[in-house]
Amino acid sequence: MTNPRAVSLRPLEKSDLSYLRDLANDPEVRENVVGWDWPLSDAGQERWFAESVGQSTTKRFIIESETGQSVGLTGFWDIDWRNRSAMTAIKLGGNSEARGRGYGVAAIQAIMEFGFMDAGFNRLHATIFASNSRSIAAYVLKSGWTEEGRLRQHVWRNGVYEDLVQIGMLRSEFIEKIRN
Repeated sequence: MTNPRAVSLRPLEKSDLSYLRDLANDPEVRENVVGWDWPLSDAGQERWFAESVGQSTTKRFIIESETGQSVGLTGFWDIDWRNRSAMTAIKLGGNSEARGRGYGVAAIQAIMEFGFMDAGFNRLHATIFASNSRSIAAYVLKSGWTEEGRLRQHVWRNGVYEDLVQIGMLRSEFIEKIRN
């Protein structure tokens, strides 16, 4: 696997809160995120940040472009340290540079490398709207994840129920892909 773009992942800082608020409120991002919430205020973003500090089951990172610009958010959620698994996801946005330029694939590959090679996870998984062809392409077609199942009509969005696609990657599969 080769990264089409170079990205780096860094921990969240308080100085990222306005960027993260704008990312969470971006209509295109909101449309493709499985979870749902009310639009986020500055106070809500600060409360979210304060509550997330020190959590052992969630670790979030800012995705930075090769120029140091914030282009998104990724991380691990629902970390199961005993079984060495975690959910992962990416949100790209906040500027015109972020989408459609290979940062998603690069971020997926970076979080896999960190998760499998540094954090010691055995399995990463994600859930994507069946209609989110960009994310399915980035994870499954370009990064080698496997579709593991489908939750039919599972989420109410834009006046209809949407299917969710469950995908996953094992450490052994990741190792095999980087060897080839």
